Amino acid sequence: MPAAARSRNSTGRPRVPPLLILVSAVLVDMIGFGIVIPLLPFYAEEFGASPFVVTMLIASYSATQLLATPIWGRMSDRRGRRTLFIAGLAASSASHLLYGFSHSLALLFVSRMTAGAAGGTISIAHAITADTTSEENRARGLGWIGAAAGLGVMFGPPIGGYFSSIWGLGAPGFIAAGLTAMNALAAYFFLPESRPRSAAAGFAQGEAATLRGWVGTLTRQPIALMMGVYFLAISSFSAHFSVLALYLERVFSFDGEMVGYVMALSGGCTVVVRGAILGWLVGRLGEANTARFGIVVLGLGVMAVPMMPSAWWLAVAAPLWALGAGTLFPALATMVSRATDEHSQGSVLGGSQVVGGLGRVVGPLWAGALFQSVGIASPYWVGVVAIAGAAILATGLPPASELRRRVAPATLARAEAEEATSDVVV
Repeated sequence: MPAAARSRNSTGRPRVPPLLILVSAVLVDMIGFGIVIPLLPFYAEEFGASPFVVTMLIASYSATQLLATPIWGRMSDRRGRRTLFIAGLAASSASHLLYGFSHSLALLFVSRMTAGAAGGTISIAHAITADTTSEENRARGLGWIGAAAGLGVMFGPPIGGYFSSIWGLGAPGFIAAGLTAMNALAAYFFLPESRPRSAAAGFAQGEAATLRGWVGTLTRQPIALMMGVYFLAISSFSAHFSVLALYLERVFSFDGEMVGYVMALSGGCTVVVRGAILGWLVGRLGEANTARFGIVVLGLGVMAVPMMPSAWWLAVAAPLWALGAGTLFPALATMVSRATDEHSQGSVLGGSQVVGGLGRVVGPLWAGALFQSVGIASPYWVGVVAIAGAAILATGLPPASELRRRVAPATLARAEAEEATSDVVV
């Protein structure tokens, strides 16, 4: 256990593993996120938004997240993780309040952009996990974070759908705001600092300490290859989700509540994948082959949507895209972490979130344009082509043994020292 966690426990605070606290925080935060997301397209259409404007609204979240994430990551490397993580939760609560009070499309945009800026804390969540787990257990730790996010997405949409049917599409925003505010308070009292000042002082020694070094790290191999795979896959996955509610509404006459149930199914599958299947799969295939497996399955899941003869086929399509995304993205995050020195985890993982954020901006935009101008199934077929490109790039991903040789000696020494106590750390 990190020294910072031990010192906080000695003050009388409950002795709780940092990963458990972080998983709980991510779970509640994603419940709040999941409450409003399925309703967003229908809420925007009430204000006269076209399909393209709906996807612009979705992309606005990722655009501000794209700008905020590297700042969150670098500041957490310099100043520590805890305070910034709590501040992000508080800002997320404020964004949900804005959503609830929205009376125009413009205010809805402001609420989503505020949520995106607060969402930059995901890089901090990943960095805390990297701080508090050994290299051998990092994939499992990141998998539990993903499982918590999936569980939140599973519970959030039905909650939002139920209360929107009673009190209107804006009401769930207030529920999400309350949950996230309580989450920030819980993190304040129970989340320890995973990166003490002595470690933060080593930031200047990291390869990403300067802007030039940060860019150089992200553009050197094999990280650049991982970023290419990530961009193509996440942009296609985001395109799929950005038009899913509109597609289901037009083809199967779904409303917000029914879309919420679909997302709950997807979230439930993600919980199983990241909490139970991911660690088993990585242990047998390694991160690189797990990523390749995830790409293929994700492509099948996206391809299945425009081919569904009835809504019941979502019971097949949703588990497929959940299995693909639930194995691909954590495996890539773990590979990036392995290829990064110990002083640059937050900065480089934040950089990967920049690439992901760019994909989450671009994907919904081209999906909305194609949906409105070409045909409602066209975003899915273009997405399949992009995923095929990611699969081709993924053939060059190196095995974990090569990534370990690229990690700074200090990181390897820490990993070896933690192997004996991995059951306590995780």
